[in-house]
Amino acid sequence: MKKHVKFRHRIFFPVLRPVARLLACRYHFKTKKETLDKKQNYLILSNHQSFLDPAFVAISIRRPIYFAASDALWSRKWYVRLLLYAFGPIRIRKGTADISCIRALYSVVKQGGTVAIFPEGNRQWNDSCFHIERSVVKLVRLFKIPVILYNFHGGYGVQPRWGKGIRKGKYTGGIKEIIPVERLNAMSDDELYEEIVSGLNVVDSESGELYRSKRRAEYLERELFVCPKCGAQDTLVSSGNEISCKKCGLTVAYGEDLRLKSADPDFHFGRLVEWYDYQLGYVREFHIEKEQTLCTDKSVRLFDKTTQERVKVAEGEITLSKELLSVGEWSISTSEIFGGSANDGNKFSFNAGDKSYIVIGDERFNGIKYLLFFNRVCEQIVKKGGDKYYGLAPGKR
Repeated sequence: MKKHVKFRHRIFFPVLRPVARLLACRYHFKTKKETLDKKQNYLILSNHQSFLDPAFVAISIRRPIYFAASDALWSRKWYVRLLLYAFGPIRIRKGTADISCIRALYSVVKQGGTVAIFPEGNRQWNDSCFHIERSVVKLVRLFKIPVILYNFHGGYGVQPRWGKGIRKGKYTGGIKEIIPVERLNAMSDDELYEEIVSGLNVVDSESGELYRSKRRAEYLERELFVCPKCGAQDTLVSSGNEISCKKCGLTVAYGEDLRLKSADPDFHFGRLVEWYDYQLGYVREFHIEKEQTLCTDKSVRLFDKTTQERVKVAEGEITLSKELLSVGEWSISTSEIFGGSANDGNKFSFNAGDKSYIVIGDERFNGIKYLLFFNRVCEQIVKKGGDKYYGLAPGKR
């Protein structure tokens, strides 16, 4: 069995914790030291609101924690290699059922280490938690250690994934519940799944907290791409605290309370997730012709990120049709694509064959629309019943 739990991790965690506290101040994050049994290791399950969630968990739970981390983290940059060496995160390939990651986490548990997983698999894109796979129950059963349900509140309000900059507002984190092994064993799989889902569900717009910024709505078009009034695609533009449609003139304000408001009588959404759900319906019902262009953007870069060293593959216009995804002169059949994920801001990644790719657009690039249309045109995704995280699988959302 490969040794994952190493002595150096016990050194680096306390040494670099002051850096995490400085970052916490920058993000207005507050927590308290949690008291846990030093002789017991745990499985930490947490909702996922910001890029720095792992660092913030480590402030309150003061022991080496082995996080399952996206393969987007891995690169040959010196500071990334230092973090990997210091903390030993477990690499997980997004958009796949990564068996190697599960084996590594199991190895950590058997070696007495505490592991942490964000079961949603993605940071929130709007004020609603992502789908949690039922396989998390199998993981709990496999590890046979107490489960910590950890909640973040306000991370979406302070730094929404689609936005830039940090808003002023309340951001906290802490243990909601510790479920001992005896209670885990007494629950059925359905009961345990519901306990996890309800325990991790956090909706910031229901908190009554305010998040102040003069540019609250800027870059919302990284997530929104369909106007709910005229139905036009790629006509939305944000500025300051508002987003509007260039075609029909619809203007919507994004408030400090994370709510949507408009003077237009044809606009009926109060929360961003409702607009997002409207887009899901748009994609589900979209009539697709064989040669039709479903999505296109003028200038992106495509990289192969299968290994730690990103390799540039192509650059230029990106186009998605029923049969092909193309970037510049490069193209791939949609039948080869079997998974994908929206990365921070203006990026999305996808898996095809034994390769992993990432597409990086301009600062207002929307990668989510490509992922949603993958659910309509990528055979391997369709056969699995559709993507669950972004909401197009039957019965989801």
